[in-house]
Amino acid sequence: MRIIIIGGGIGGIAAAVALRKEGFDPLILEQAPSLAPVGAGVNLSANALKALVYLGADKHVRETSVASEGSETIDLETGERIFRIKMGAEGAARFGEWFYQCYRPDVMDALLGALPNSHIRLGSRVIAIEQHAGGVRAQLAGGETIEGDLLVGADGLNSAVRTTLFGERPARFTGHVAWRALIPAASAPQISMRPISQMFLGVKRHVIFFPVHGGQLYNFVGFVPAEEVHRESWTISRDVAELRASFSGVCEEMQNILDAIQQSFITGIYFRDPLSQWSSNRIVLLGDAAHPVPPSAAQGACMALEDAVTLAICLRRFGSARYAEAFQEYQRRRFPWCTRVLVQSRVNLRTFNESDPVQTKARNGYFRGLARLDPIADTWFGWLYRYDPVAAAHRPLAQLEAEAALINPMRRPESQRAFEAWRNALTPEDNAGGWLGQRAGYERFAQREFAVLEGVVVEAVHCNAVNALRVSPNGAFVGPVVLHLHGGGFVLGSAQSAIEIASRLAQAVGGWALIPDYRLAPEHPFPAAIADATAVYRWLVEQDGAADGLFVTGEDAGGALALETAIQARRSGLRSPNGLYLVSPFCDLTLSSPSIDQSLGHDSWYRRQVLTTLAACYLQETEPSVPLSSPVHGVLQGLPPLLIHAAAQEALRDDAVQLDRASRAAGVDVTFELFDDTVHSFVLFSFLPETRRAIDVWATFANRHAQRRSALNRTKS
Repeated sequence: MRIIIIGGGIGGIAAAVALRKEGFDPLILEQAPSLAPVGAGVNLSANALKALVYLGADKHVRETSVASEGSETIDLETGERIFRIKMGAEGAARFGEWFYQCYRPDVMDALLGALPNSHIRLGSRVIAIEQHAGGVRAQLAGGETIEGDLLVGADGLNSAVRTTLFGERPARFTGHVAWRALIPAASAPQISMRPISQMFLGVKRHVIFFPVHGGQLYNFVGFVPAEEVHRESWTISRDVAELRASFSGVCEEMQNILDAIQQSFITGIYFRDPLSQWSSNRIVLLGDAAHPVPPSAAQGACMALEDAVTLAICLRRFGSARYAEAFQEYQRRRFPWCTRVLVQSRVNLRTFNESDPVQTKARNGYFRGLARLDPIADTWFGWLYRYDPVAAAHRPLAQLEAEAALINPMRRPESQRAFEAWRNALTPEDNAGGWLGQRAGYERFAQREFAVLEGVVVEAVHCNAVNALRVSPNGAFVGPVVLHLHGGGFVLGSAQSAIEIASRLAQAVGGWALIPDYRLAPEHPFPAAIADATAVYRWLVEQDGAADGLFVTGEDAGGALALETAIQARRSGLRSPNGLYLVSPFCDLTLSSPSIDQSLGHDSWYRRQVLTTLAACYLQETEPSVPLSSPVHGVLQGLPPLLIHAAAQEALRDDAVQLDRASRAAGVDVTFELFDDTVHSFVLFSFLPETRRAIDVWATFANRHAQRRSALNRTKS
């Protein structure tokens, strides 16, 4: 079977090598008259090396590239080391392959060495493609027509093949451009460069710097706002004054690098929204033609290699006659992965180039938190580097889709609905916006899913300088008081988003609720949220408006804050709450709960990477094992009665289990139940039967302990 490949870059050549390996006859049509050594640095992480091994093209890369020993994140202005990651042999053992810092021509040579020259036609500019009943044809600029059975579009960001199939869809400009330069190591003795990658983070800009080509060259990429660049041409130039002006006021280490740059060029940073379809009949897209991403996760070349492997294996599996099925499976196997990488790349670009001073400080704090929680970046990058495209191409498709939470594992229609609600709570665009985008998305999600009950009265109040909402289901602020602390992993959520659940909890006990708008991380890291929750609790006690009972409730991070509020009240000698109701509490920020990994595919809201990000945002300078930050490890003796609920299949299940055991051991009165076939923080979803049952249990619990406190007060009087 003759398969035409349009584009002779890394993706196109890799596709030809893979297809030939699987028994097909590929032909690359490349418009350039020669494959001259163009391009700069390329990072090939462990996932890409596994593809290169399959292609038989890894030997030359290993011999000519720099085996990375790790990376450093550095403050661009002060030179402070914020975060270090070890790679080298330790990383290779962890992720199954080495990480290489490469010169793009070396990668091209490695691939070309695995492909006979007869499979490449240079100087072949394709001006039109068409499909017919028996195959495809490509018309060249010189008038020649090339016939084939199938066609692969590997022609990059501005793919003409994609435009032919699906029409012109303009790429999205990120608002950033990248200064790029190669510095000969021999001409820059002032630079002391180890075999690592360095990332310098500043305000509105960042730099990636690493050695390539056996350490003979240094690769510089400096990202800046597009409006700072006024050159008429973005081609190679020896005029580097504007580049240096973009990085004035930097640390001495970066100044030495800038002084060594003798010429540079500029590239705009673009991406495209994911295509819902990668193929049409006999034509399929690959690499940047299908899913171009910003370079801020260093995965563009890696994904092209992975695509090539997957496409070739799928075509062999289905055979020549079933190419349409092969194309569909290729997309199903790759689309979730590529979309996840695109989101991560956009998050990185936004985070690395943060413009707001408050957010810049929050970003650096987040990285310091990662250094404590994930010192070897196993969680941050492990999901990416452990990926084996060859193994993934052979695994059962249903298994891959289940692990990506694409298959709904819930058994009942109601729980399936809740699973889908969490899965679709945040859009890819929300996630790409980092914590600010996710907050906005979470508020939309809450407004959509958690409609406030009719007749509920909401009033804004200030409680010891903390903003809060008073909520009454019946319009009267009488009866037991429910201090409710919203969830969202310490980073998302608001008092507004929790009105519905707080009003239902209050209604169940015939009282009213108070919801603090506690400060969120990473702008306000630990212990800001605890301080706010405690301040509001103190205000309630001082108001003496809880004679009929005072309860503290919370779900997710709110569960941890509720627990910590009770601990702080005990330490301060304040009146103790009548009881605590905690749902899916996120109370062990060491992230040591086995259920975090066991829940993969069963929890559509949380996975380890997400929990690590949230915990790092919150903790920053604080060790995760500190009892005040992980209250399950605190002194629990003397706490009021606890009611703990969680889902049996969720990521935070074992936080709840651990809290139950530790509390019982401390002599606390605990009522604990795991609910099967349901979702994280299930009580948020009023349509679930288990929510109605849980609320009934809560009402019984609250009434019993309110009466117990009242009886105790009468005895004392």
